[in-house]
Amino acid sequence: MYDLKCGQKDCRYNHGYCCCAKDIAVSSGTCCTTYCKSDVEGRNINTESAAEFSKPDFSVDTAVSCNAPCLFNHSTKCIANGITVSTAEDGIAECLTFIKK
Repeated sequence: MYDLKCGQKDCRYNHGYCCCAKDIAVSSGTCCTTYCKSDVEGRNINTESAAEFSKPDFSVDTAVSCNAPCLFNHSTKCIANGITVSTAEDGIAECLTFIKK
């Protein structure tokens, strides 16, 4: 899956809000269990840039295994065209694309 957006700014796999992990796992509770806090402080600082700069493409073909009772879960593999992972209220990385079966 190439369209994997990540809002976990402090995750080591987050580069420009794109997940660069080769594979991720989503738990039965919709949490991204691949989340790993970055050891580099301030790595994802937002900066302003001129309009002539194109947005860097950090996307990789990420395999997404899923154990959630989700519409996109097909034999423990996510078949969505793309997913978004962001921070839940409790600070946990959570799949926002989840649709209950």
